[in-house]
Amino acid sequence: MNPRGSASRRRRVRRVLLRAIRRSFPRLSRISPSLSARLAEILFRVPPPRHTRLKREQRALDEGAFSRTAFLARTLPTWTWGKGPGVLLVHGWGGHAGRLTPFVRSLLDAGFSVVAFDAPGHGIARGRVSSLPEFVAAIRAVTETHGPFHAVIGHSLGAAAAALAVRDGLGAQRLVLLAPPSDLERYTGRFARIMRIPPTVRDSMKKRLEKRFQIRWAELKVAGQPASADVSVLIFHDRRDARVPMRDGVEISHTWPNAKLVRTRGLGHHRLLRDARVISRAVAFLAGRPARRPDAARPRRPPTLAPLPVS
Repeated sequence: MNPRGSASRRRRVRRVLLRAIRRSFPRLSRISPSLSARLAEILFRVPPPRHTRLKREQRALDEGAFSRTAFLARTLPTWTWGKGPGVLLVHGWGGHAGRLTPFVRSLLDAGFSVVAFDAPGHGIARGRVSSLPEFVAAIRAVTETHGPFHAVIGHSLGAAAAALAVRDGLGAQRLVLLAPPSDLERYTGRFARIMRIPPTVRDSMKKRLEKRFQIRWAELKVAGQPASADVSVLIFHDRRDARVPMRDGVEISHTWPNAKLVRTRGLGHHRLLRDARVISRAVAFLAGRPARRPDAARPRRPPTLAPLPVS
């Protein structure tokens, strides 16, 4: 069976199911608000369908040493490369360890070792649900086995998880955040609008999630709750990111000490992960040296990167 065809069929089935659920939420919330809140809580924790790894991603993973990191009653698929100060790669919501592999070769050439893993419910990791608190817990579990880490590079929800883990004492000295969301609670509103969930049901869903993870939403906010001033942070965010607006990156850069925001144009939410200039600048930052011009050929109209002054 063609894995890409199978994944495409799963995505189509998911779209049909989500449309049906979306139509049913207003009526279900009137009949049984508690059942509606329970369903909303589950759906909020379900990642998108798992994508088949690209051939280049799989080749990069095959060059690393594979192991499984203990995590609660399960394990996390983990890959390691090289020797030297460690850099941890954390993929985003719906991603997998292969997504950040374009960084691996440049990090190895700069003298770092690299570790990547599939988060709970992602890639080939077991489970069907996940969450930001579970991403943070997974980072801690991988650090206990493969750390300590000199730096962490995170994308999207993985960037938020990396920031929270470092804020809470992970020990990394440098942090690269690619399209980081600043406040997960804000996205519960977007989720509710998409799924046509009434405000009262959304509030019940939020309370259920707080109770499940024994954490308050305010504790999951990245902006306004910085790590130690000893941690240096470089943030990349595209002006037209349709998934996580650039205002999130701006908010974090304004409230974290030693944070610098680099605005890009034309990279969106995902092309940040494979852009040669983003990779070069990020690796130079981790190594504590000026960025070199990458050797890769540039497109006719390359995306632009410019620092945003932070007061």
